[in-house]
Amino acid sequence: MDNAKSVLGLFKHATADDARKKYRDLARIWHPDVNAQEEAHVKMQEINEAYTFLMKEEFGILDPWDEYDRWWWRQYGDDPIWGNRFPED
Repeated sequence: MDNAKSVLGLFKHATADDARKKYRDLARIWHPDVNAQEEAHVKMQEINEAYTFLMKEEFGILDPWDEYDRWWWRQYGDDPIWGNRFPED
């Protein structure tokens, strides 16, 4: 748990919202589409694993990517290339 928090740069009493914000900030820096360094891919994988572990184990959010999936389908759901609306909408 402490290792995941240190990867994301979170304090001991951080909230799920703090974790989301830190994840987004780190993704802007380390995502391989933005960062051309060789270690960017490995670093982003480490960040993803830490974020997923922390959200599940610390905050009880079983699918931390569900919010992103919903955003994606609301944003691009009617696009003829990407498909239809999110199934639950």
